[in-house]
Amino acid sequence: MIQKILFTLSLCSLLLPLNGQIKGTVIDTESNPIPFANVAIYTLPDTTLITGTTTNEQGSFMLNTDNISSDALLRISFIGYETRTAPALPEQTISLQPDTTMLEEVVVEGDLPRIRLRNDAVVATVQNTVLSRAGTANDVLKRLPAITGDNGEFTIFGKGKAKIYVNNRELRDASELDLLSSADIKEVEIIHNPGSGYDASVKAVIRIHTVKKSGEGFSFDVRSTYFQSENTDLREQLNLNYRYKGLDIFGTVRYERYAHYQRSKIAQEAFVDTLWTQKNDLYADGVNTPLTTIGGINYEITPSHNVGIKYTVTSFPWEEGRKSTTLSDVFADGTFYDRWESNENQTQDNRPRHRLNVYYNGKIGELKVDFNSDLYRSSLSTASSITEKSQEYDNRIITSDNQIRNRLFATRLVLSYPLWDGQLQAGNEYTRTRRDDDYVTDIQEIASTFTSIHDDNNAFFAEYSRNTPIGQLSAGLRFEKVSSDYFDDGVKMEEQSRDYTHWFPSFSYGNSLGNVQLQLSYTTKTIRPAYWQLGSSIFYANRFTMQTGNPFLKPTIVHDATLSGSWRFLQLMVSYKQERDVIMQWATQMEENPAVTLLSTRNVDKLPGLTAFLTASPKFGIWSPQATVGIYKQWLTITSIGKQVRLNSPIPVASLNNSFSLPRGYLLTLDASFQGKGDDQNVELLDNQYRLDLGVTRSFLDDRLSVIVKGHDLFHGLTTNIKAYNDRLNIYQFNRWDSRQLELTVRYKFNTVKNRYKGTGAGEGEISRM
Repeated sequence: MIQKILFTLSLCSLLLPLNGQIKGTVIDTESNPIPFANVAIYTLPDTTLITGTTTNEQGSFMLNTDNISSDALLRISFIGYETRTAPALPEQTISLQPDTTMLEEVVVEGDLPRIRLRNDAVVATVQNTVLSRAGTANDVLKRLPAITGDNGEFTIFGKGKAKIYVNNRELRDASELDLLSSADIKEVEIIHNPGSGYDASVKAVIRIHTVKKSGEGFSFDVRSTYFQSENTDLREQLNLNYRYKGLDIFGTVRYERYAHYQRSKIAQEAFVDTLWTQKNDLYADGVNTPLTTIGGINYEITPSHNVGIKYTVTSFPWEEGRKSTTLSDVFADGTFYDRWESNENQTQDNRPRHRLNVYYNGKIGELKVDFNSDLYRSSLSTASSITEKSQEYDNRIITSDNQIRNRLFATRLVLSYPLWDGQLQAGNEYTRTRRDDDYVTDIQEIASTFTSIHDDNNAFFAEYSRNTPIGQLSAGLRFEKVSSDYFDDGVKMEEQSRDYTHWFPSFSYGNSLGNVQLQLSYTTKTIRPAYWQLGSSIFYANRFTMQTGNPFLKPTIVHDATLSGSWRFLQLMVSYKQERDVIMQWATQMEENPAVTLLSTRNVDKLPGLTAFLTASPKFGIWSPQATVGIYKQWLTITSIGKQVRLNSPIPVASLNNSFSLPRGYLLTLDASFQGKGDDQNVELLDNQYRLDLGVTRSFLDDRLSVIVKGHDLFHGLTTNIKAYNDRLNIYQFNRWDSRQLELTVRYKFNTVKNRYKGTGAGEGEISRM
């Protein structure tokens, strides 16, 4: 009897219309969630699309239904997996099988496509690929399409410096990338046109998502890295973590020693009443020894509510300062004028930098709340002494002291809510910064100054995204009001003080046509001048060269339209930018003595630019190559030395990264990169630049112990040779650094688990300006 009742109820549930909601989770064959998979409801027998959505980062989805027939079907699809059709049940878990035929020509069976488009990003799969053995997150990013850089500082080709996020938490310290093992990375998202939810100064974003891990108890990760070039560098690091139920306590101690040198040849030609020519040879050495300590607590009140606090202090207990020697020959209309030798000793009292972040991350019903607040404080005092010995004229000793103090308070609140089968995100970001710059010098030609800049930035933003039958649509708008007050010796300078009000719209559209994925996006961004660029202090280089800031600089406004495409193992990106009020390095001659050059910055009316690159990421057995070719071209005409100069020559770039998975767990990497001649702003690149790196990685004890040996810039090709055009001055400069080096890293992990800290930080744009 009971069996008949159950059968009758089951039959009724199949025949009656579906009302309310359909929920589910999409997973892979290893029960890992698949985020951003397409989920759509179709009716039978005509397979008419009713509605659709995408899964969230946990692979879950929810669809609102209204009298949909009981024979409706769910169709679930995601690039790299076989599309699956299933009955539209009220709640279920759906598993997708890998598509082993999509890339069968070049990818071994079972491998997922490693580069693809998804929503607003180019996504690179790291888990279960050769990239998972690259070493650290820093090593992974160096091997991804259109990304250049190292040591936590990365640039998206044609876009600019990227903000980096790890599990939605913004990276606060560039060296944090070395905290994260490549084996713990699931995927990396590269966003060429960030939407309105990001600060208007953010030109590109890199989002790193890690592999979900479980486990409790005590864990640690210790690592030692030795670099040998013409100098010796060290990096020693210990990570500690204790987890029990909802409590997570973590800490890091990291010591670094970076010894560096610079060898430069600098020539200056000043075309004034007399042709003044300088030929300078610069030799500079310095040592930085930061000691960073991080401590924090995260507490999971419930799975939907998390709070935490994180404190970071960076000190410089063994700072050795910087020394430089410059040998200069000066000519007047081709006739010898003077020769001098300048020796500069620079010592720094770099007070500890303090940063405190507190956060709340939670979900109330369907409303997601993410709140962060940050405090930041730093102080740096630099004492400089220049001894200048002249062959023909008087000798000089110039001393100066420059003390800079930075303070910041910032908050960021982001609310997310599902709306009309899409996602609405809105929020507010507020930053308040204070920067004091006290400069004292004993030379009569230069005035001592005390300036202070007070900035308040209040921003509101909203962004809506939805997966529709015609593709993925997203639109957003950001409003920013900036008040900047400029003080000189405690008196507010009205002319240098500014108020800015800007609207920053964004839009993106993405769709798939078979195996081809396309995305079109448009954003408006800004580039705010760094605080040192706004200063009015004049710094002495030699008796014919000085440097200062420009308190009248305006922020740059950037309009960017980008088209991205992906097909199998190929990726294409084309971007056109129009920059207004471009901030450009610029040199003028002092009115009272035109022989003296004053290096500074200025705004240029406009600068159009086009960027394009193509990347191929196939796989052939043990060999995983990644080849990229690209080009950047600008259109700029400036007036220099009374003539119109066109700086329109394109800059070509290319790279070839190779990974070889060898027997016995060895990984061999061979990476090459190239940048050609061309024009960038008012600078002409006179020489090609190239780099070749070679590395071997070997893991032991089930990956608990790893050893990495690498050679960086083996042929010492990372040099620069430029010509800079200015008002009445040409500057030629050749630079060489100690970029060729040998690296040895030994790392041991015990019971490592990922800490649960979910603070994302606030005020990052202002901190980078400091």
